[in-house]
Amino acid sequence: MINMKTNDIETDRLILRSMTIDDTDFAAKLWGDPETGKYLNNPPYKNGDELRKIIWDIDDWEDEYPFIAYDKITNEPIGTCCIGTEGPEGSWGFGYDVVKEFWGNGYATEMAKAMINFAYTIGVRDFYCTVATENIASCRVMEKCGLKAASTGSFKNDITNVEHNSTIYKMRLE
Repeated sequence: MINMKTNDIETDRLILRSMTIDDTDFAAKLWGDPETGKYLNNPPYKNGDELRKIIWDIDDWEDEYPFIAYDKITNEPIGTCCIGTEGPEGSWGFGYDVVKEFWGNGYATEMAKAMINFAYTIGVRDFYCTVATENIASCRVMEKCGLKAASTGSFKNDITNVEHNSTIYKMRLE
């Protein structure tokens, strides 16, 4: 089993810390917000207690690395991100969510690039990300990170029954 706890990942403006059970209030609020959580595949959590019941074993997760992104200067949490297995065998995907007041500042791209770099250091070479096609900002993040649109599909949140048309982005690093 791989230990999901990692050392902090530092970017120009952010520190990514492994998510713990103590982060559930922040994550549930972010993911449960109708705007910030609109394109997530997760259900909209009502509160941290509801999320804690689901991720109680977060320290034992295999092949998934969830992080909370903190501003390096203020130490304020500005988002979440995660990387783990997705798509064809050997491929990994990543996701991110940024607090609304910080949208448009490049944080999603910064988190995504950090996830790619981290995964590369542990041997991942193939990336596969599913993005809601109407989520133009996230489609741009994929492109800024070097992923290319490869196919289309759809995904559905089993809790909310909301279905989104999606674009599958891929990248192979040597």
